[in-house]
Amino acid sequence: MKTSRRTIAAAALVTLAGCSQHQPGGSFFADRPNPGSAGFVPLFTPLSTGTKAVPERIAAFDGFQAVGLAISTEGRLFVSSPRWHGNHSNSVVEIRTGRMSPPISYPNRAWNNWTPGVRPERSWVCVQALYTDDTGRLWVLDPGAPMFEGPIHNAAKLIRFDTANDKVSASFIFNRTIAPEGSYLNDVRIDTEDGFAYMTDSGLGAIVAVDLTTGAARRFLESHPSTKADLSETLIIGGDPWVNEYGDTPTVHADGIALSPDGDFIYYQALTGRTLYRIPTGPIKAMLRPEGDWDSQWNGATEDDLANAVENLGQTFVTDAMIMDDNGVLYFTALERDAITARLPSGELVQVTADQRISWPDSLAIHGGRLYFTTARIHETGFGNATGPFANGPFGVFRVPLIDPE
Repeated sequence: MKTSRRTIAAAALVTLAGCSQHQPGGSFFADRPNPGSAGFVPLFTPLSTGTKAVPERIAAFDGFQAVGLAISTEGRLFVSSPRWHGNHSNSVVEIRTGRMSPPISYPNRAWNNWTPGVRPERSWVCVQALYTDDTGRLWVLDPGAPMFEGPIHNAAKLIRFDTANDKVSASFIFNRTIAPEGSYLNDVRIDTEDGFAYMTDSGLGAIVAVDLTTGAARRFLESHPSTKADLSETLIIGGDPWVNEYGDTPTVHADGIALSPDGDFIYYQALTGRTLYRIPTGPIKAMLRPEGDWDSQWNGATEDDLANAVENLGQTFVTDAMIMDDNGVLYFTALERDAITARLPSGELVQVTADQRISWPDSLAIHGGRLYFTTARIHETGFGNATGPFANGPFGVFRVPLIDPE
């Protein structure tokens, strides 16, 4: 078992200032004081022990539903928006440094210009998640299922960019075995030390793992109750039950995922549900790379061994995303509470911050003692229509200090 590890989720943020121009990604503006004004806090100032967890909105969008989030070690901010609406524009944008700096299509306009008939391997079809690994590389997860239909052939993919040159450095295209009809690859975490990617499938309910060295991929726990939605739950979001056009609670299976600092455990939870689970990564690694130097207990591991190793960690919150810091604190977006909450290593659940502006908090990133997150307002949003209904916005990016587990 490893005893040390590089930072799981690297993130920093550039100085952003006001901008209301209409751009391909929708209008953008910042919500913080200008440099030199009262209350301005430099982005890289170390946090004091007395800092209060008041959420600071650092960017907001009208017309661009901010869902995915990643912030590179160089301080570059990337945000993604899935193709859930007919009025969709950009899928991945970067927010550049400086005032009056609009969102920029990433890595370029060509990647963001997919239409039916265009080859999907090198264009964004329906980007759901972004992640920056501990070496600074950007990973983009595209379930390839626009309007929640499909996935389209060869559209489900995990793409890695070297942000030093903004070039693709690895592509993993998933066939029907890994991304079958009805699947929706939702979130991803990367183990750079051993070379594995772990993803949730919120469409059918499963954990998907990829050996980043060989490209071998496999679905796990797709028949296990831990990856499935709990349809007995009633979700109250924004003060009202969250239901579809038929009055039913939407079925969203395994959604949020986190990787422990030592890389030995995956934590995951269905969005439609309140039960947290974890599994050891050992049997997954052993099944994908049998010749690897893993703990001997997992030699010859099977799917049944993995299923038997699932741990029920008890009740938490209705959440769309989670991430674990180097201290073993597991952060959740708490949809019903307009909040960010956390589970301490002791198992205690605590509130990090709550604010009425935190409307459907979504993706998470960590750097320098701060937690960053998007607000996607999904409960206000219809799906699949040419013009909406579409949440009015603003969709935003916020940050708060991490908590001290002591």
